[in-house]
Amino acid sequence: MHRLAFLALIAACAPSTQTGRPNSLPTTATEPVELMVAATTDQHGRLRGWDYYLGAANSKHSLARAATIVDSLRAAAPGRVLLVDAGDFLQGNPLTYVAARLDPGAAHPVIAAMNAMMYDAAAIGNHEFNYGIPVLGAAIGQARFPLLAANVYRPNGDRAYPASTLVKRSGITVGIIGATTPGSAVWDRDKLQGKLQFRDIVPEVRAAVRNVRARGADVVIVTIHSGLNEPASYDTIATGLPSENVSARLAREVEGIDLINYGHSHRQMADTIIGTTLLIQAKNWAESVAVAHLKVEPAGSRWRVTSRRGELIATAGRVESPSVLAATQRAHEATVAYSTAEIGSTPVAWRADSARVADAPITDFVLEVQRRTANAQLASTAAFSLEASLDAGPITVAEVARLYPYENTLKAIRISGKQLREYLEYSARYFGTVGTSDDPVNSKVPGYNFDIVAGASYTVDVSRPVGSRITRLEFSNRPIADSDSFTMALNNYRQSGGGGYAMLGGAPVVYDGTVEIRQLLIDEVRKRGTINPDDYHSRNWDLVPGGAIGPALAGMLANPFERSSRTAPSTSRGRRIRILATNDFHGALESRADSRGVVRGGAVALAASIQRASRDCQADCALVLLDGGDMYQGTLPSNLAFGRPVIQLYNMLGYSAAALGNHEFDWGIDTLKARMREARYPFLGANVRFADGSDVPWIPNDTLIERNGIRIGIIGLASVLTPATTRAVNVKGLRFDDPAPIVGELARGLRARGAEAVIVVAHDGAFCDRTGEASCEGEIVAFLSKLDEKIDAVVSGHTHSLISSRVKGTPLVQARSSGTALGVIDLQVGGEATISVRDVLPDSLVKLPRVDSLVRSAVAAVASRVDQSVAMIAEAMPRDGEQYALGNLIADAQRRAGKADVSVVNNGGIRTGLKAGNATYGKLYEIQPFANTLHRLTVRGRDLRAYVERLLERGEPRYHFSGIGIAYSPSEPQGRRVQSLTQGKSAPIDPARNYTVVMNDFLATGGEGLELARQASRDELLEMNDLDALIGYLRQLPQPVRSPPVDRLVVRP
Repeated sequence: MHRLAFLALIAACAPSTQTGRPNSLPTTATEPVELMVAATTDQHGRLRGWDYYLGAANSKHSLARAATIVDSLRAAAPGRVLLVDAGDFLQGNPLTYVAARLDPGAAHPVIAAMNAMMYDAAAIGNHEFNYGIPVLGAAIGQARFPLLAANVYRPNGDRAYPASTLVKRSGITVGIIGATTPGSAVWDRDKLQGKLQFRDIVPEVRAAVRNVRARGADVVIVTIHSGLNEPASYDTIATGLPSENVSARLAREVEGIDLINYGHSHRQMADTIIGTTLLIQAKNWAESVAVAHLKVEPAGSRWRVTSRRGELIATAGRVESPSVLAATQRAHEATVAYSTAEIGSTPVAWRADSARVADAPITDFVLEVQRRTANAQLASTAAFSLEASLDAGPITVAEVARLYPYENTLKAIRISGKQLREYLEYSARYFGTVGTSDDPVNSKVPGYNFDIVAGASYTVDVSRPVGSRITRLEFSNRPIADSDSFTMALNNYRQSGGGGYAMLGGAPVVYDGTVEIRQLLIDEVRKRGTINPDDYHSRNWDLVPGGAIGPALAGMLANPFERSSRTAPSTSRGRRIRILATNDFHGALESRADSRGVVRGGAVALAASIQRASRDCQADCALVLLDGGDMYQGTLPSNLAFGRPVIQLYNMLGYSAAALGNHEFDWGIDTLKARMREARYPFLGANVRFADGSDVPWIPNDTLIERNGIRIGIIGLASVLTPATTRAVNVKGLRFDDPAPIVGELARGLRARGAEAVIVVAHDGAFCDRTGEASCEGEIVAFLSKLDEKIDAVVSGHTHSLISSRVKGTPLVQARSSGTALGVIDLQVGGEATISVRDVLPDSLVKLPRVDSLVRSAVAAVASRVDQSVAMIAEAMPRDGEQYALGNLIADAQRRAGKADVSVVNNGGIRTGLKAGNATYGKLYEIQPFANTLHRLTVRGRDLRAYVERLLERGEPRYHFSGIGIAYSPSEPQGRRVQSLTQGKSAPIDPARNYTVVMNDFLATGGEGLELARQASRDELLEMNDLDALIGYLRQLPQPVRSPPVDRLVVRP
């Protein structure tokens, strides 16, 4: 069903009076079935459209509104809808507090609502443990659906909670697996230590997937309380706990998962595909419902998912489900009564709006209650909400609950003066450094992790670098020494190291309270009756310089971690930038099967992926489509038209800019200029200069664009390796400079011109671990490591690798090559970013007719040549590793074509493998698309040996040879690695004799920084290119053609 028609149907369906899960309907195993999975996460007690803190209606979110969406889905697709949740539903607002603490014997309202909606399963979230294991156990007993946590165990090794469940829909068996973040072991250590153990999510889910598949699951869904790939908020090394946010890793590393519904990070994601796994995340507080559409088709006696897509449906403004309202009415009334109860009064208003930049009485109220209760010298707390207030007049429970919204208990520890300084320095990282490119507030640090301390006097100087900002630290008017000792009251979350405060590890506990801090505050107001700021406030800390305060306040309002419902002031309509990134397309207009037979990429599928990723970028979002270079050189349909079809494609898709790749130069500068004139987006190369250092006027450095009211600066970079990776003649007169100082200057200029974000698109890359997230090394990493100026994001290319990482905090992405993946960076203006790389799989996408027509025309134009049969190949010759049979075959072809003694072939000129069967002209063209002309050089034996030595200096040889045998030792010093060099298999190369050597013009003219032509007594340009040589050779060989031996290089110790 078309998405718009589907949403219209949802809107038209009236809410039912009975929210239910219809019985599974039978179906024949001959027709495809579309299953729908509705998903919620991080409800935090937002069951109804009522704000208990404000005592007012709220139309933006509620689970009761989500219920009407689920009802409509079930009406539209009877028997084909599943409903799951990813955790954090038992804690979060006054309603859940009343249910857990004041009325624990009654039916839990959250469970009652979820029972009414007939959930199929839910993951256990970390906040499910906030009220203790017994409260969670009671909720599990009431739930008519399983609460799952595959990675939680008891100390004896038994599972604490079920790992999975099986359900049926339309005759299809669906396995649902749940897991939860291990961080609960830190955050609720007091309640869980010695009772529960939290293991690594990934191996536990892997085992659970095997289990449900063995039990007959046709479809596997994982609902997981773990973010996508954000850094852990706790010290994984000090705690020994596994990672906190692993949903992306789960999709990459565990086979057999069709859908992951994830939560914990309070973001939303309509559909991300990693491998063949769809990932979705609904917005927290039931602001949206995520819906996954899984097309399931018969596969023998079983079923399999053949396509998948996701979408988000907002709950705002929808009618609330009568059944959910009825199920929660009693609890709602009890909560309203509790939260509106007057507990005291105050003659003046107290405000928290500036509590993080100035010593505020409302924060001191919390600190002094803690300090006095624990009889401690010091106390610490965060200003959790900048909207908290105690208005003049009566004080209600709701006001105190807003001031302290968490279920933390009070502790006190003994710390040294050194620990106190480290504590305050760590807290002060919340601010950027004044006078630098830093934002006023560090968007990666939530406000609840900026702590304020009472009892000591100190100054935070944000003009100084992080780690040296506490310029004054005193107790009782004397400087604090590292060896001094203090008692400090704080909450249990922080005492356990929550928020990364690892310096508190091992600090002795001297007070251990069981009453929640919020209740201590309520009791304080009740006891005093009337409270005044002077009873608590003592100015003991300040933030300098004074000019930092205003920008910091503005930055806090824009910080995405804030729990506030306030709308930050905005100078632009959209405050989020979605960057869609491709690179190294290499003219890959048609989809291709990879080494495992999975069809990937192609222009049609890539365009559909871009369109789908664009759907999530609407009114509040600015979309930017960028390419990391090497756009059009590489396939026959593109090359025979000198790249024009790719330019047409990119114009059609609306690219904003592209980096200048090395292969953009392959057909010379005149052709490059022609393609640049045709493109409706700039090719950027800020570091390309004339040989004298002057700017190249026809290559733009940067561009400033505006999307949805946001001004975005884009700087483009060519690889500094370009002269060594294209023909030298193609870049004659140009030089490619170190980009770091150039980018810094350009970024400052773009910001001065009004850019709110600056993005670099660079044809330089790196290689990371197999997740693309860690252990990244390469030119783009080195560039970012040297860069002093702030850059908001980087799109890279050139290495054809997977990168989804950060370098010095800067988001960095590369999406493999040939349109097989799409990089996505969601960037909050002045805030944090999320990074993902989505696989492009044509079978799960809907074709765009315009793009399909363009591709068909380009392919048809070369069809007669593409399909010409050249030879039959007996067995596949893959391009794997550095030494392979195909490379030797090509080297033999060039030596024979050039009638030479020796040939040398660089691996960079071999672009893909050769499959068994009919080798057509088109398939061979993809192996050698560059049409490099062959040279025959005449050199002395000693120069040939020296050249081979240089080839072996660079690690494992990336070259193939014909006509010579080489034995070498990589452990020997450079220049002495060649142990023997023979013509054929036995005759040593004579240093004084002349030999003829064939190589392509790229190598002959100094490509890869190696040049033999200068030592040649003769340099002959042959009237053929590398592809013609290969075709001629294959036609001469006995059919079918078999692989030549690989062992031409002998490695000795």
